[in-house]
Amino acid sequence: MKFQAVPGRRGDIWLAGGKTGGTYGLWHSTDGGASFTKAGGVQEADTIGFGKAAPGASYQTLYTSARIGGVRGIFRSTDAGASWARINDARHQWGWTGAAITGDPKVFGRVYVATNGRGVVYGDSAAE
Repeated sequence: MKFQAVPGRRGDIWLAGGKTGGTYGLWHSTDGGASFTKAGGVQEADTIGFGKAAPGASYQTLYTSARIGGVRGIFRSTDAGASWARINDARHQWGWTGAAITGDPKVFGRVYVATNGRGVVYGDSAAE
């Protein structure tokens, strides 16, 4: 399980992780962990990270290595987890990516992903 606090937002915590065949997913708390709500549509999540908010958005961009909609990949949300867009494809898997992920705090759309022995890769969005 991986806990991450959203920088600059008191009591705003995300939890990713679980166990295959058991409880597994992504949860969000806005009350410092007193209660959590499971993120809809996220079947499995191994890690969660934050980056600069999208233009016009007030909440930081979320990044996760997860299974969403039955597909494993790297995903981004610009609306506090209400919806997710896959930002990698079948040709860009990079090994196991559940150890660490984070967005750039100064560049919207830039994400850094640990690859379990294959280094750290980063990418920028092709279209903003």
